[in-house]
Amino acid sequence: MVSRREFLTTVAAAAAPLSQLERFTRSGSAQRVIVIGGGLAGLCTAYELQALGHTATVLEAQMRPGGRVRTLREPFAPGVHVEAGAEQIPGAHEITQHYARTLGLTLLPNRIEGARAFYYVQGQRVLNPVTFEWPFELTSDERRLGLAGLSRKYLEPEITRVREMFPQHTVQALGELDRYTPGAWLRSRGASPGAAELVTIGFGTDFGSAASFLLHSVNGRGGGPNYRIDGGNDQLPRAFATRVDVRYGVAVAAVHQNDGGVEIVVRGGGGTDVLHADRAVCTLPCPAIGRILDEARLSPAKQRAIREQHYSRTVKVFLQSRTRFWLKDGWSGFVESDLPIERLTPDPGVDPEARGALAAYPIGAYTATLEQMSETERVAAARDQTTRIFPALLTQFEGGLSHCWGLDPWQRGAFALHTPGQIGFIDTLAAVEGRIHFAGEHTSPWTGWMQGALESARRVVAEISR
Repeated sequence: MVSRREFLTTVAAAAAPLSQLERFTRSGSAQRVIVIGGGLAGLCTAYELQALGHTATVLEAQMRPGGRVRTLREPFAPGVHVEAGAEQIPGAHEITQHYARTLGLTLLPNRIEGARAFYYVQGQRVLNPVTFEWPFELTSDERRLGLAGLSRKYLEPEITRVREMFPQHTVQALGELDRYTPGAWLRSRGASPGAAELVTIGFGTDFGSAASFLLHSVNGRGGGPNYRIDGGNDQLPRAFATRVDVRYGVAVAAVHQNDGGVEIVVRGGGGTDVLHADRAVCTLPCPAIGRILDEARLSPAKQRAIREQHYSRTVKVFLQSRTRFWLKDGWSGFVESDLPIERLTPDPGVDPEARGALAAYPIGAYTATLEQMSETERVAAARDQTTRIFPALLTQFEGGLSHCWGLDPWQRGAFALHTPGQIGFIDTLAAVEGRIHFAGEHTSPWTGWMQGALESARRVVAEISR
């Protein structure tokens, strides 16, 4: 059980001062800008443009802000909320922390001091990865090295090299790795198939590219503990949305541009309308863009990247329990496993005696299987697998629900996940096309994170204000 002193110590760490972000300046005249999409990238873009004297309007097809930053409070018991989308703010993600604090939000530790995470592999809890006899076919040297030693041998040199070039030269740093899957890359460096499977546990040997695997490792490291926003991570987009002009229930049907400006065709409750502006900013995920940019005079490279960019179709299945029994036993609720559900993450509550929830959180191939199931079947599948990891759930389970990002008509995916040959899409998707700018985590080296959405917004603001 976590003491009040331990909790307050970690809260104090979350309040530590950050380095200041570079201040924007405007060299040209004020412009009228239409921002397509009310996720973090669109809201932050409008917020900063407005501060520089530009006029910015955000068009959001849904009736809420935030996009893939979505906190669920219903139908859970009072006091329980979960994150359908973005969960964590790593310590190195200073842009995200900057905006949270600037907007008056409180950052809390995302993990509880003293509570332990673990692996679950082939039916066994791995409590000490250093001494555990991993059930993989390893050579004698690999078995002697263990997980930590294999990571130091195969991953750390590359992570160090990429970090030295990150974020300015990310694509160049990862270029050689872009040809391989993670497993093929590790095997090319001398790892046995078993060692490759062990090193990539929680990600997978054939999921994405070696470039995306290393990029994920780089993005999640450094800077101390991970944080969350008190009350739910959707407090960040909500705070932005109260400070900018957002038009809800307005879907963009088409974008046109010429040398003098942009024309946006929209559909909403009042029918079809045409809006005019000096510039447009598209922040939509690639699968959700559809055909709205077909007549926008985009380059062939941009069109190809939008069409081909791969996304994880992440599914989260939330299981409510009568108590946070895992905390009573000293576990954090964070588990990496070789089960189809891949990993578990807990709700952010810290009271072991109160109701809570665990989320089964697959991002790989099993998402396609879950998408084919009914809601009842998804919950049952996640419950049955989670019970293998935490048998206590058998008597604690009260119900559940799921969120399938690949089936969300406004997103059609959870985050950009580069397959072999795609890492260069980061730069291609970020490039300005005439009077149309592009933001979103898929256009940022911080791919897959709130930091990516916010970093890309700042890039676009600088582009427009030069």
